[in-house]
Amino acid sequence: MRPIAILFSLVLAGKAWGTGEINVLTDLLSPFPPGCVALSLPNAPASGDNELWDDTVFAPGIGSGALDHEVRIRIWRMGCADEGFSIVLVRLEKVSGSRPVLIPQIFVDAGEAEVPFHEGQLIPTPAVGNIGASGNVLVETGQTFMVAASPLAIDEATEFTTADYNDLFTLEFFWGGYAPGIADQGELFPIAAYEPALDPPQFDIPLLHGRMNGAYVFEGKPSTGLFLNIGENFDGLGLDDNFVFAAFFTYLNGEPFWTVGSPGTQDPGVGVITIPMVALSGGDFFTNPPSYTDADLTEQNVGTLTIEVLDCNTLRLDYDFRPIGQGTGSLQAQRLIRIAGYDCNPWR
Repeated sequence: MRPIAILFSLVLAGKAWGTGEINVLTDLLSPFPPGCVALSLPNAPASGDNELWDDTVFAPGIGSGALDHEVRIRIWRMGCADEGFSIVLVRLEKVSGSRPVLIPQIFVDAGEAEVPFHEGQLIPTPAVGNIGASGNVLVETGQTFMVAASPLAIDEATEFTTADYNDLFTLEFFWGGYAPGIADQGELFPIAAYEPALDPPQFDIPLLHGRMNGAYVFEGKPSTGLFLNIGENFDGLGLDDNFVFAAFFTYLNGEPFWTVGSPGTQDPGVGVITIPMVALSGGDFFTNPPSYTDADLTEQNVGTLTIEVLDCNTLRLDYDFRPIGQGTGSLQAQRLIRIAGYDCNPWR
């Protein structure tokens, strides 16, 4: 049955390639929010209670012609900041055998299934989209992957939804595509439903990252808002920092008032960040001659904004505008506009 499923997948993959169809939300093949994991993947579950499986299976080594190598499989869930969403993580480690072992193909299906019919991906790095590791050589020290899955079955007969992913489903590891006649039966693992009390998130608070870019508004504060941009500062030499920029707009003495700020480059994965804010004056409308220069501009310190992420679309904003006599306080910012195709959680 499994070889027929593989044939179906090849035919349908060719169909999608031929039409050139792509959807930036669903072609990630990730039934978890892409913003659920930050920085790097954990190497182990949060606790023993959090671990679903720790098992060893036999797999073929490259060119060995037999199931003569052992691979340790550890599986656990990790919660996301968005209520009701989780991510399934798998760690594979070769524990015996002299030859390299390939990372298996995976398949999933809702409930307990004998032949899962949704093609999956083992994704090794956060935020890379549909870039699976199946067919690569498994590193000797072991590697952790995120389990993603196609929402459409190989035969296009059923769907695999985010609700299915967070409920009981079956995960199959299949080496038969690399060793026909030797490993035609996959290894099946039922994955228990997400339990928030047992499956904690990666960090105590969500981290600030580029999927939170956008325009934010505040309930009860007309024509007042925040533009937030978390960019990537890559220098070509391996330095990969974040650059945070904020623009806060409101009114002061009956006139529109803009204040902007940046804390400069930051290490990726900031939880709470404080941004010094300034107001600029001394310029003119850009079409009015003579043009002005940077030397004509004056920066006024107006205070600080401290940003804490509550979830993918909600921020806590603590402000300190005492330098201009406007006091301190807190606001809850709700995202009004997000970056198209680059959302924290496209499934909500």
